[in-house]
Amino acid sequence: MRLIDSVFRQGHLSERALLEALAGGERPRHLDRCDVCAERAVELARWLDEIQRDGAEAADAVFTSERLAAQQSQIRRRLEQLDNPARVIAFPSSARERETGGRRVAASWVGIAAAAGLVIGVVGGQVSARLTQAPVVQAPLVAEQPPVDGRFLEQTYDQLLIPALEAVDEMTPKLTQASARSGG
Repeated sequence: MRLIDSVFRQGHLSERALLEALAGGERPRHLDRCDVCAERAVELARWLDEIQRDGAEAADAVFTSERLAAQQSQIRRRLEQLDNPARVIAFPSSARERETGGRRVAASWVGIAAAAGLVIGVVGGQVSARLTQAPVVQAPLVAEQPPVDGRFLEQTYDQLLIPALEAVDEMTPKLTQASARSGG
């Protein structure tokens, strides 16, 4: 038995330990001696059986016999096609080029043309950006800042209340509330 079970559960098994025992894992000796845990294990087993039955019924409702038959026939067709070699279909334009004796562009020239287009685009973009750039006006070094409300500086983080953020504050749990829920 785990230490946490004996300390927090007064010696009784957790649901995790009960599930492990039901799933065919090691059966704890405590389960044979404790009537409370044995009853919980029986209830958990019944609940799991109900879930399994409900899942099977839902699957039977969704996957009708017609739908299963259609899936099985589709699988059989695909398995039959594995034995047949794949057909290769000729690309139509290559056959015409051979007949007419047309010239093709070498693949290396296509790559060079793409790289040249990229370089021209980048240089052209930089040049046009510099030509259309507005003159920069420098702002004064010290800008006027709005006055700071001193009430906010005197409050602690837990007490801080900003009227514009009240709706968000109501929706968000406080740190102390969240830690109390998590047990930490």
